[in-house]
Amino acid sequence: MMNLLHEMSVAYGYKLATELKAKAQEREQAEVEPEKSETAPQPVEKKSELEGTHKLSEEEKEKLSGREAKEKNEDKYGDLPAHIRRMLERLEEMKEELDVLRQEVAQLNAKIDHNNETEKALFDQKNQYFIQLQNQYFDMIKNVKEAMKEAGVTDMSVLLKAIA
Repeated sequence: MMNLLHEMSVAYGYKLATELKAKAQEREQAEVEPEKSETAPQPVEKKSELEGTHKLSEEEKEKLSGREAKEKNEDKYGDLPAHIRRMLERLEEMKEELDVLRQEVAQLNAKIDHNNETEKALFDQKNQYFIQLQNQYFDMIKNVKEAMKEAGVTDMSVLLKAIA
């Protein structure tokens, strides 16, 4: 029985992770698509008097592509070593996942009939997963802090930005 619950918990965690990734991709596409629609010529029946009078410079194309914003986002960790950057990025991902999971647990708790064993088991499972993820999150914070000390990084504000 415990093994089954564990397997269900792992499967549910994988499902949550894939759903979060899918939502993130949808958000990225939603951010990119409006930019594309702004630069794409719109089919017009009549020719506009301004049509074809302005060509986008390479700098404007670069700005509209969003590449500059992505580079700034990637550079927010400054000159930290790559392994610390990955750890900080994972911390941010875990924080987002914890926020979503916290809301789900709260909603489940509000709706649950504590006399219904199935609903109670689902709530307990999701709550247990939340607690485990939270413990991993705090362990990751300790690991990042230790890795930063070992790398000689004294400015811990980067860590604070990642967890804030």
